[in-house]
Amino acid sequence: MNDLIWGVVGLLLTIMILSYLIGDNVFFRFAAHIFIGLTAGFVAVMLINQILIPYFVTPIVTGGWQQWLWMLIPLGLILLLVMGQWSKFASAGSIPLAYLAGLTAAVAVGGAVFGTLIPQARAVIEAFDPAGWYAVPGRSWLRVMDALVMLVGVIGTLSYFHFGKRRSTDDVVESPDPPRLMRALGKIGQVFIGITLGAVFASVFSSALIALIDRVLFVGEIILKLIGGG
Repeated sequence: MNDLIWGVVGLLLTIMILSYLIGDNVFFRFAAHIFIGLTAGFVAVMLINQILIPYFVTPIVTGGWQQWLWMLIPLGLILLLVMGQWSKFASAGSIPLAYLAGLTAAVAVGGAVFGTLIPQARAVIEAFDPAGWYAVPGRSWLRVMDALVMLVGVIGTLSYFHFGKRRSTDDVVESPDPPRLMRALGKIGQVFIGITLGAVFASVFSSALIALIDRVLFVGEIILKLIGGG
């Protein structure tokens, strides 16, 4: 019985969300507000249970004086962030925000370098290993073609994002035209970038389509249960 009740609730919320197809309306806004509220509550509970309690409250309650001293740093940042809510102390709130922005940028850059750039460069280098070309008899030319396509794609993509040195003429800053070779490689890079964006879009579209099909099947199952139960 409980499964049927929650199924009906899910059916109503799904229909409210799908009602946006005919235009913005109060039912869609109501369902969206419920979703945002539940998401905010879930994130708040996760932050309290997995971050604040184990990394802040527990060291203060059960730790020694050394841990208490370390806790003064996040406590001070929290205090500055709260003080920044008043206009008189608005500048104090910029300190923890700058710390968070710098930490986020460092994590993003580190992830891009060690998770994308270095593995990509290593894959290109390993693709030109002659031992890998002859690993499968009769397929060496395919390995060579794969390596060449990978190399051209990497060089072309990097050439597309080439930025030359700007020159100043009569107080007017102009961006010089890149060399012809760089422009040609940039055109090739555009093709690879377009293929990549197309693949990403197809992946996102297929994921959204799968989610839509799942919701339609869910609606059909609930309706069949209601009809069968009646």
